[in-house]
Order: sequence, then structure tokens, then C-alpha cells
Amino acid sequence: MTTTTPAPLRIIGLNVENYKRLTAVEIRPDGDVVLIGGRNAQGKTSVLDAIYAVLKGGAAARETVQPIRDGQDTAIARLDIGDEHGNTVYVATRRWTKDDAGTLTVESADHARFSSPQKLLDGMLGAITLDPLAFTRMDAKAQLRTLIDALGDSLGFDPAQLDKERKGVYDRRTEVGREVKRLEGQLASYPAADPTVPAEEVSAAELVAKVDAVSRQNRAIDAAIETARQARADQQRAADALAAAQNALTAATARASETVAAARALGEREDAQGYLDQLGEIDHINEQVRQQRDRAAVAAELSDRKQEQAQHTLKLEEIDRQKADGIAAAKLPVPGLGFDADGVTLNGIPFSQASTAEQVRVSTALAMAGDPTIRVMRIDGGESLDSESLAIVEQLAAEKSYQVWISRVDESRSVGFTIEDGTVVA
Repeated sequence: MTTTTPAPLRIIGLNVENYKRLTAVEIRPDGDVVLIGGRNAQGKTSVLDAIYAVLKGGAAARETVQPIRDGQDTAIARLDIGDEHGNTVYVATRRWTKDDAGTLTVESADHARFSSPQKLLDGMLGAITLDPLAFTRMDAKAQLRTLIDALGDSLGFDPAQLDKERKGVYDRRTEVGREVKRLEGQLASYPAADPTVPAEEVSAAELVAKVDAVSRQNRAIDAAIETARQARADQQRAADALAAAQNALTAATARASETVAAARALGEREDAQGYLDQLGEIDHINEQVRQQRDRAAVAAELSDRKQEQAQHTLKLEEIDRQKADGIAAAKLPVPGLGFDADGVTLNGIPFSQASTAEQVRVSTALAMAGDPTIRVMRIDGGESLDSESLAIVEQLAAEKSYQVWISRVDESRSVGFTIEDGTVVA
């Protein structure tokens, strides 16, 4: 079945009463960029905050201490949400009283009211509006609960029932473990098993008779062994004396032959003067040897380092090529956008060194990279945008079907909507 992507929606009408600095404001925006101008402290930012309060609910409420205008009891912010042709699809209204933090209602074009209005808006705003780090800040138990809730029926088992079953098995294993330890201690009190021990007990009288017979036999054997031992010892002493005399004769004969041969091998006396002459040059020769040896070592190390340097160069080229290929294949929202070890780059230079217009282009394109149903953005303090930056925002909004609300200090009343004292002036 083919899934149809919902058409992008935007704000086609805004009505606010008594919210923050606003008294009564009605705006029917036209175009992709909606400029809200005026002097400071007149309510420009309150218009943007009203949009945020309706769409984001709880997140906005935590950031707003006093949503109701001074001296009033209630406040209302209503957004007519529709398509680019001006057709209303939803009407989202948030009401505040002094007794609550605001209630939200969302109705369809035919006035059908949705039972979970914030959930509906969150779904249409897209996952990009969610906090991806919320899960990492949870404790372990909260993470487990969240994971189980997210898995739902796809988990394939009841976690509570499985935990109960596991506890039963664990407790039984503990009981059996105690029995094992008791039996191990009892077993350790016995001597080790001996395979020579008979299976049945032996008669004492029979054993006594056997002991007497064995004792007599052993005494006779001991006497014979002692006699034989004495004879064998006498024989050994005589043999040792004979062997020692033979060894002494053999050694003396060998020494006599060796000393005579050694004396003859020495030859005639020699003149050592030649060697004494060479001693005078030995320091110079040895210095040359050391220099040659050191040079060879340096040359070898240099060769190794050059080879290592070349390998690093090849590796760097490989990394750069891999990075370039990855960036080229990536669907980056802005041409020339990249990154290095220090951070984001634009056309090869650090992002912080890019021009204001370039930074605006990149930031806006990144923010619009998502594909939500409701495509509304807000920029407070738009007076910091020059004409080039503003043109970039307008261009990207048109390309991505986004609506961007921008507040800026402007008293000319020539562009967009001007807020004075909480109301729209002509």
C-alpha cells in the first residue's frame, strides 16, 4: 500500500487576547515570511511566544511564568492551521486562567474535537521537536520502563510475569545452594575415599593370626637382607679403591703428554716492535670506525623515518579521500558544508569564520531539514538580519514550504505587521 505524505501545513490565522503584553491581536499572514515589527516592549515577542505556547504546550508553559496580561483574568491564543491555499485544517486554541497553566483544544475544520490535542500537534511537528537526550538522563529503572512501554506487544512476553517466574526460580536455587553447602561441609569431615579398603569389615581373630605369621616371616627376611648388605658393602669398597688408582694413573699420563705438546706448539720467539708502532695510530683509526658506525646508524634511522613519513602521508590521503567521498555522498542541506576534527566547516573554513549570511543559510537549512506536517519556525530579534540574510530565509522558506515568523525592531510600519501597546496597528 502506498503511503501518502501529508501536505505541509502552516498558520493561516492568529488571534490572541491578553497574553503577556498583548491585548487583542488578529493576524492573517500572507507569504512564507511573516514580519512582526514595532518598538521594544510593545508585544512583538509575545506574538511569537503565543505561537510557541499553543504548539508546544507543556514545554512552553515551563518557560512562561506569567502568561496572562497584568490586570486580566484570562488569556486566549488561537491558531488556524491550514494549507498553502488558505484552507483551514485544524484550529488549535489554548486558554489560560489564574487557576490553571492553560488548556489546549484542537478541532478539525468541521469542528470535530480531538481527545489528545497535544499528542496530535507533537506528531505533526515531527520528531525533530523531541528531545533525543531525554532517555540518556533517565535512571536505569526509568530507562527500562520506557523501553518496555515503547516495545509494547512486540516484546512477546509479559515482563511482570517473567520477573515473578524468575524470582521463584532464583529463590529455589538459593535454597538448594544452602543444602549443597551443608552437604559439602559434611562430606569434608570424612577421610578421602580409599579403593584398597574392603567393602566388608574383617574378623579381628583372623587378622591377629595373619599378623603373627607375617611378623615371623619379616624377621627372617630382615636378617638375610642385613647379611647380604654387609657383603655387598665390602665388595664395593674394594672396587672403589681399584678404580681410583686407575683414574690417577690415566690423568697423570694425559697431563704429561699435553704439557709437552703445548710447549712445542708455542714456536719461536717474535719481535713485538711492529705492533708497538701500530699503537700510535690506534686512536685515530678507532675514531674513524666510530664515525662510520654512527653514520650508518643515522642513515638507517633516516631511511626508516622517511618510510614511516611516507606511510603516514598515504594514510592521511586515504582518510581525506574517505572523508571527501563521505561528504560528497551525504545529503547535506548546503553545498560546501563539512566538518573536521575541530568542528563544522563551510567551504573548507571554520563555520564561525563564515559570513553572517552564510551562517544564516546553513542554520536555517539545517533547521528545515526535517519533514514535519506543521512547518512553522520563529526568529526573535530579526533586526540582526541584514537584507541579504533576510532574503536567504525567504528563499529557503519558499523552497521548503516553511512559514517563518520574525520579530524585529522597526517603527516604519512599512513591512509586515506592527505591534503597538499590545495590538496590531495599520
